[in-house]
Amino acid sequence: MSDIYVKGWIKGPEDTQSTDIHYRSLTGEGNFNWRFIFPFEYLVAEEKIVISRKETLFSWDETETKIPARLNLQVWDADHFSADDFLGALTLDLNSFPRGAKSSKQCTLAMLKGDTSVPHMSLFKHKRVKGWWPFHVKNEGEEMELTGKVEAELHLLPVDDAEKHPAGLGRNEPDPLDKPNRPDSSFIWFLNPLKSIRYILWHNYKWVIIKALLFLLLAAILALFFYSMPGYTVKRMFGA
Repeated sequence: MSDIYVKGWIKGPEDTQSTDIHYRSLTGEGNFNWRFIFPFEYLVAEEKIVISRKETLFSWDETETKIPARLNLQVWDADHFSADDFLGALTLDLNSFPRGAKSSKQCTLAMLKGDTSVPHMSLFKHKRVKGWWPFHVKNEGEEMELTGKVEAELHLLPVDDAEKHPAGLGRNEPDPLDKPNRPDSSFIWFLNPLKSIRYILWHNYKWVIIKALLFLLLAAILALFFYSMPGYTVKRMFGA
C-alpha cells in the first residue's frame, strides 16, 4: 500500500509545489485533480527561462540566470515515520517533448527514448496539451525502468490572460477543481481500522470470497436435496 503524492517545479526548489496525499492506495493508483501554477519569465530568442535574484540579502542589484524551460515532476510515497520514498520522475523540455499518449496503455518508456513514431511538440507553440507520460527511475546499469504513469494537462498563458482568468492553486478558488473520485480506502487507516481491514480483504480476496460463498451455497443445496431424498423415496414406495 502507498500514500502517494506528486510534486513539481520549473525554476528549482524555490517554486516546488506538491499535491495532497492519496492515502492507502492498494493498486498504486493515485487521483489528485490538482493544479500547479508556475509563473516564469521566458526569453523567446534563446528559448530560456530567466531567473532574477539577489545573490545575498545585502546585494543591491539582481543577478540574472538563464535555465532550460523544463517541467520536472516526481511521484513519492509518503512515510509518517521515516523519509519519504522516491518512486519515479519525469522531465519535459517544454520546447520539445513527446506528445502525451491518448491512454495509459499507450504510455511507454519508448516515448522518452527517441521513438520516431512519437511526435514532439512545443508548449510555447501549442499552448495547451493533455495526455499520459511515463514516470521512471534509472537502475544500476543507468537504464530507465518504468515506475508509473501520469495523466496531465498543461496550459501556457501570457501574464495578461492569466490575470484576466485567475485560477487557484490545488483545488482552490478562483476556478476551483472538483475533488478526485478516490476509493473508500483512501483515508488515514488508524482513524477507521475496521473499514480499512474490510476494504483490504475484499480488494485482495474478492474472487476467493465469491467462490467460497458459491461453494457454500451449492453445498447447502446438495445437503437439502439429500436430506429430503429418503422421505420422498418412502412416499413413492407407498404411493403417497
